Amino acid sequence: MTNRPYPYYPAYDGGKETPGIRKFVDLMGRRYGCTSLGTYVVRNMRNDANPPQLSVHATGAAADVQYKDEKQARAIWDWLLGSSIIDGKTVQHSERLGLVELHWYAYGDYGAGYRCSRGEGKAGVKIFTATDNAGSYQGSPRWFHCELSKEMAADAAKFEAAWRSLPKP
Repeated sequence: MTNRPYPYYPAYDGGKETPGIRKFVDLMGRRYGCTSLGTYVVRNMRNDANPPQLSVHATGAAADVQYKDEKQARAIWDWLLGSSIIDGKTVQHSERLGLVELHWYAYGDYGAGYRCSRGEGKAGVKIFTATDNAGSYQGSPRWFHCELSKEMAADAAKFEAAWRSLPKP
């Protein structure tokens, strides 16, 4: 298995929320009781980049979803970045769902982030430090930042089929 390229650098204005990210938010709400803190918005990232860089939220393929507590966050993280044996083959949930980025801002002291270009599942996770982090760990408790691949973001039915193909946690 090869690492998937990260598709949103540089980010761009997609003009609206995508159907797939809306379906992701809906399914996270149904399964985990998560609430949406926002999807499509045209703004710069909060990382003090010079020159400023457009947030992936502008593409319409990103969502921030709030969970209830860190125990639940661990369960969500482990499922989204887990693996299952399906039809005798190991399936990485991150790949099946088309996850390309997942930030858990409240993890540890500075958060953690998954990116598809580093590998599937937990192999693609980076534990952030004081000097190398997602830029918004302070004041960002209890939510995940999630991004879907262009393919999954564009197709709610395809995303839902992938979600339902994986064993429930």
